[in-house]
Amino acid sequence: MRRNRIIWLCLWVLSIVGISLRGGAVSYGFFAMLTLVPIISLLYLLAVYILFHVYQKVEQRYASVNEPVRYHFSLVNEYPLLFCGIRVNFFSSFSTITGLDSETEYELQPHTRIEKETNLIFRYRGEYEVGIKEIEMQDFFRLFRIRYKNKECVHAVVKPQLLKIERLGEIELSDAARNSERNRSELDVLSREYIAGDDRRLINWSQYARTNTLMTRNQIGTEHREIAIIMGTYRHSTSQHVFIPMENKMLETALAVSYYFSRNNISAAEYHYHQELVRLSVGKLSEFEDFYDRLSEVTFSQMNTHELLCEEILRRMDILESSMIFLVVSLWDSDLERLLNVFEENNLRTIICFISDDRKSAPDLSRHTGTDLIYLSPHTDLMEVMG
Repeated sequence: MRRNRIIWLCLWVLSIVGISLRGGAVSYGFFAMLTLVPIISLLYLLAVYILFHVYQKVEQRYASVNEPVRYHFSLVNEYPLLFCGIRVNFFSSFSTITGLDSETEYELQPHTRIEKETNLIFRYRGEYEVGIKEIEMQDFFRLFRIRYKNKECVHAVVKPQLLKIERLGEIELSDAARNSERNRSELDVLSREYIAGDDRRLINWSQYARTNTLMTRNQIGTEHREIAIIMGTYRHSTSQHVFIPMENKMLETALAVSYYFSRNNISAAEYHYHQELVRLSVGKLSEFEDFYDRLSEVTFSQMNTHELLCEEILRRMDILESSMIFLVVSLWDSDLERLLNVFEENNLRTIICFISDDRKSAPDLSRHTGTDLIYLSPHTDLMEVMG
């Protein structure tokens, strides 16, 4: 395009020189023709912009990550005018359209249409626009280009991918399951007053809330203690390109861990903050579908701070009765540090799943015992990391 403009400009300057030196009908005619070329090109582009139509359709707006969805679009020319130099640019940050690219240039003969049907693949969980992003048009002489956004974008609602894993980083989940079984003990309904040295995990916090007296429950058999999965829902970025991949990976991780324990009939409970502390529990595999749907709808927000999450957890304290903790977060701060100290004081093994692009921002666990750190990039294939 730049080359064509330079050629036109040189010819236009030569036509002016010709008029100045020699004059005549040929020189004036050549000058008039070159002067009209950009005007005609602009009028042509305006006509194409007004008359051109594009249609697109996604077979389903609700899908899961990496689930192929049928996608169809049409370029339509209903008028006796040739449309040339048409390019279609697609949203590519969060979705992929197989077999199509933005470099293909289309030409529509009068009263014709071009139909394309392929698959659309969503890469991340969330709500975002997919399909055709913008239309690009050029004139016959390649002097000008018009690019405008598609006014009828497709808004997709995508659920996270459910993965079947056996380990989390270097940690075998079967070891965590065995530790959970080993720590099971059934508690009697009877309680006695707390004595210094008692296991703080056996404190009956609900009774303490009613009587303001620390009471310890007696052990007589086997208790089915849950594994707690705490997920931070604080959105610390306003850029979709940052928070959509990060939140997708956090949900993938929480679901993959929950799915493992559910397959092995080990009770688990997921906790997150949304106006209050929300608890989603799952035990049997038959319950997992409902658990998946509810967890997929978790809302991330700048209002869901870690401070509020930690306050709610420490206020209820029932999480301290869990057999172990999985902490899934994308930002580490002093509130989470304080929460981790409470877990350690109660001899709770904690696995931190830290989702971030910046490894340097991961928590320093040099002063902590009984805590493991798993670092995950938002763009990493979870199956390659988790196995």
